[in-house]
Amino acid sequence: MAPYHPQSINNAPFNSLQHLGFQRFMPHPQLRPWVQCYWIARRDQLPDHSLSETVYPDAGSSLGLDFASGELPVASFNATKTSGKMVFTGSIHRIGIRFHPGGAFQLLGVEMSALTQDEFSADALALPDIEQLQYQLAEASEISQRLTLIDTWLLERANITQAASGLVQQLLPRLMLAQEPIADLSSQLPISLRQLERKFQVEVGFSPAQVKQLHRIKLARALISQSPDQPLVQIAVDTGFYDQAHFIRQFQKITGLTPNQYRLKKMSQKYNPLPT
Repeated sequence: MAPYHPQSINNAPFNSLQHLGFQRFMPHPQLRPWVQCYWIARRDQLPDHSLSETVYPDAGSSLGLDFASGELPVASFNATKTSGKMVFTGSIHRIGIRFHPGGAFQLLGVEMSALTQDEFSADALALPDIEQLQYQLAEASEISQRLTLIDTWLLERANITQAASGLVQQLLPRLMLAQEPIADLSSQLPISLRQLERKFQVEVGFSPAQVKQLHRIKLARALISQSPDQPLVQIAVDTGFYDQAHFIRQFQKITGLTPNQYRLKKMSQKYNPLPT
């Protein structure tokens, strides 16, 4: 059977990252319950000053492979718990694997509740077969070859771990859209609320209620970025917040900005784009 080649995704929502040579690609269909996308950031020469991008928590995680610092790509695992800055200087050549909540647990065995900081080296986490992948990626010269190697590695991991679309993966879409309390939702499941919360902490690193809130704020950020002229009151309602004050508090707690401050920031980026 011919290998699957990851397909490019329209980058319209990520125009603010074009100055980093940012692209996204879809993984193999069998991996999509756990892997959201692959991404590439590549620029041979950045401006003289450093560039930074804000990273916000959304309960997902990433495995990054940095090709700019040596012969072998340096692998690091990131599970953002609070908003922070990613700084770029000189040149950048990085490939990332973006996992859905719980995806890194299913494919790589990373227990998210055991992580005490946002970023770890691959060696510190003892990620399986990562060194072999690093050597294969170093020998490949084309982006398409490297993405196919990553795809193959993850498919092999899925086979070895017998990864399944378990309770977390099955519950996530429902959890993110549900209006009812988590306790009411868990009453319909074969495990108790306490067991569900423990399962989410181990596999995702957040409680179900936290995942729900992070998803709502992520959706609000996307709506503000795509339609900065839309009333914030409407965005609050569209994302499940019926109390404007609660929406503002939660948005600021997660992003460090009020919704209006975030909107002004996005409008400034829109009308004063960074050079590509």
